[in-house]
Amino acid sequence: MRKKQVTTREIARQLGVSHITVSRALSEDPQVSARVAEKTRERIKRRATELGYIPSLMPTAFATGRTDTLGLLTFEVFRETLSRQTDQILRVADRHNYQVLVGLAPTQLTGALLHDRSWQIEQMVARGVDGLLIHARGGEDPSERILRTVAPRVPVVTFAHATAQAVSGVELDDTAGFFEATSHLIRLGHERIGFIGTDWNRRRVGSAKGLGYFRAMQEHGLPSERIPAKSTIRAGYQLGQGDRHRFTAYVCRSDYTAIGLCRGLREAGLRVPEDVAVVGAGDLEVSAYFTPALTTLRTPYEQIAEAVMDLMLEQQQGTPPPRKVTLTHRLIVRESCGASP
Repeated sequence: MRKKQVTTREIARQLGVSHITVSRALSEDPQVSARVAEKTRERIKRRATELGYIPSLMPTAFATGRTDTLGLLTFEVFRETLSRQTDQILRVADRHNYQVLVGLAPTQLTGALLHDRSWQIEQMVARGVDGLLIHARGGEDPSERILRTVAPRVPVVTFAHATAQAVSGVELDDTAGFFEATSHLIRLGHERIGFIGTDWNRRRVGSAKGLGYFRAMQEHGLPSERIPAKSTIRAGYQLGQGDRHRFTAYVCRSDYTAIGLCRGLREAGLRVPEDVAVVGAGDLEVSAYFTPALTTLRTPYEQIAEAVMDLMLEQQQGTPPPRKVTLTHRLIVRESCGASP
């Protein structure tokens, strides 16, 4: 049977004092609680503790117009890359005394995505959040329409990918990161470099990564070729097993793909990095301990979280014009590319 929540009226009834006296005694405002005699105040606090009283946030919310709660809409968190970003945002929010309601949207860009995200946003707004933090998918993500709808109602900050200019957000420059990763392999002498990921000629999730690879190859007058594959270890493994010596190096859309690729290449009789160099993206924890240790693009999760909260605090303090913050990956050189760290 569910235990009924203790109220200030119940405490007042048990102690034979007024409801107002209990409310004042338990107030977090020292000037308000000081209106109650110290002896009475201590007696009320002691009884509140004994009864397991939990103060309601609603009176404060009505008085201040704030709940000190933010809504965070992200995607599946079982993947390390997404969970690390969520974890950093929760940590930064906590330092600023915000509680966070987390909503998970499907990763597939289906017709249901727009409806699912709209419904989740409506639910968060209905719960009185002070602002929304939204993980944007980029590409043809319909979230921009959602953002235009919700932005006038509560402050909104997006992160990860570019969104409507009317909304503040933190963008990760995937194109610059993958340009650097590809250029690094070219500097090592590779000319036949394949890209495993999304088509750079289409406006889809991950296209910016391929565009960085394509521009680097184009700048050096080298032929570019894309190998379509999901961002999974299994997909990379299957590609490695079927390698036909077309490339001397690969740039992978993620560490997941790169790790699987390395295993598949070894089973196909190829050595990494002696025969084939491999670069990933995301810097999973296991990447540094994998054999060979994986060269990768490190995502600045902490910086993204800090920038997201800075933009949200700006909006909480007024109505500044929308602002964009652009951050970049850092290339972490390890064994899999054949260069010394």
